[in-house]
Amino acid sequence: MFPGMSLDLQWVLNSIYNGIVVINAEGRITYFNKTAERIFNIPAHEAMNLYILDVLPNTGGKLLECLNTGTPFYGEKLKGEEVTLIANINPIICDGKVSGAVSVFQDISEIEKISKELDLFKTMKDWLNTIIDSSYDGLWICDHEGKVIRVNKASERINDLKAEDVIGKNVRDLVAEGRFDRPVTFEVLKRKTAVTLIQQTKSKKKILLTGNPILDEKGEVAFVVINERDIHELDTLRHRLLETQALAKEYISKLSEFEMKGVDLSNIIFKSKEMERIIETALKVAKVDSTVLLLGESGVGKGVIAKLIHKYSSRNSGPFIRVDCAGIPESLVESELFGYEKGAFTGAKTEGKPGFFELANRGTLFLDEIGEISMNSQSKLLRFLEDHEIIRVGGTEPKEIDVRVIVATNRNIEEMVAFKKFREDLYYRLNVIPIHIPPLRERRDDILPLVFYFLEKFNQAYHKKKAFSPETIEILCKYHFPGNIRELTNIIERLVVITENEHIEVRDLPKAIANCHFKEIPYPVLSEDISLKDALGKLESLVIEKAINKYGSQREVAKALKVDQGTISRKIKKFSLSKKDAFMHK
Repeated sequence: MFPGMSLDLQWVLNSIYNGIVVINAEGRITYFNKTAERIFNIPAHEAMNLYILDVLPNTGGKLLECLNTGTPFYGEKLKGEEVTLIANINPIICDGKVSGAVSVFQDISEIEKISKELDLFKTMKDWLNTIIDSSYDGLWICDHEGKVIRVNKASERINDLKAEDVIGKNVRDLVAEGRFDRPVTFEVLKRKTAVTLIQQTKSKKKILLTGNPILDEKGEVAFVVINERDIHELDTLRHRLLETQALAKEYISKLSEFEMKGVDLSNIIFKSKEMERIIETALKVAKVDSTVLLLGESGVGKGVIAKLIHKYSSRNSGPFIRVDCAGIPESLVESELFGYEKGAFTGAKTEGKPGFFELANRGTLFLDEIGEISMNSQSKLLRFLEDHEIIRVGGTEPKEIDVRVIVATNRNIEEMVAFKKFREDLYYRLNVIPIHIPPLRERRDDILPLVFYFLEKFNQAYHKKKAFSPETIEILCKYHFPGNIRELTNIIERLVVITENEHIEVRDLPKAIANCHFKEIPYPVLSEDISLKDALGKLESLVIEKAINKYGSQREVAKALKVDQGTISRKIKKFSLSKKDAFMHK
């Protein structure tokens, strides 16, 4: 306690909710109140007269900085092993000199935990809004009086209207305007149960509606949620909706499963079984110091897996150094990796320079594109893996280094070994635990979660509210992405930045992606009995029919296929397409 401090003052300081720690000019603890005991789980009598960093290694540094500089700190966030604090730190001035420092702090660990949970709920809400607007099913939400409060993008398309024209209006008024013939909302309000009926819109389109009541705590209807589907597309859309719902549940379930194990995967987005196995393997490997060889095409996420291994290893407090071996000139690879002594070569720094191995000491060194380094550098790397020692360029004394090595390549290492372009003994040293990350085209289940993740990320980064149409999502999910996740990321960012409308349509996609949609049109079966003219006619009818199903009117079909509307009308008559009657007058 402070010399001369009264017992009453000690009781007061021990009774307040904030923790208080005081150090003297030597950095030793002179006061440690009851709240500090509780927060740090250290009895005051054990902390007294000890050097502050011996007691509080993570949160005591700012007290010493205040002591040495005389600078106060207000609202400083300090992160301990088990607690997060907000602290005000002030110097103690005596006779114009700093004779100590005092920290008054509050434990905000619970507040921070609640804040993270709120952020998660906000993210899930944003995802839900995005999914609702990306659904091909129409959705209306009305209040207990029948007033429209939400209409999604699909409803605008199905009903040929704009949301702003109906939101705030009562359903009765919309019926009076002739927008549709019968409302399901009031049937739901009257029965307090789900109601399904067929409704005819102003454009004579028949829609299947299902209205569901949302009840309040008193059992009264608070909201009515109406799901609507174009009957003609019912079967196709039902399958899509079920798939999307299953995807959302399974993805959230996977995240929850890893969160329960204390694993933060907020930056690793996946759904596929392949990636789940890779992540589980990476987490197991993280517990040991074995060398890991990451294999896979460029852009599949090898660097992300390397960081995950480091993060959940015992070395996570040490450095994580990533080296792009392909980006270092061959003449400098050895000096960059292993460092050099002063005067080692012309242009070298006079004091010498440590290499990446030394910089990564007690941490992890990630050598990306390992297949690009020279045979001479491979020899030195092999020597390190066997002896855990390096010798700087121009040096003679070996230096022991404690570092875990993770390497990655997009090349076929076994083939390089066969052609004597990579040392066989080094390959076997690196190939202790190989992890092959498949390209995105081989784990298509990951595409949709990645699309939504990057859409949300770039919407926030650029203050946008962009959303994808269902057709656009369908095409993205079928695209083969030769550039893998890196290509997907760039495409989503480009679409968010350059598209003018909030809804991103197929026409906004790069041509290479949009055109791949038409590659799925099946070619007519060729036989010896069919002529080239008949085969081309069958293919032409398939293209037009697919465009009709996609765009819904002759005008839009003509625009998409870059011909005049009269041509489309003649082709429909010629091929007697199934939708002919529906388009004769459009």
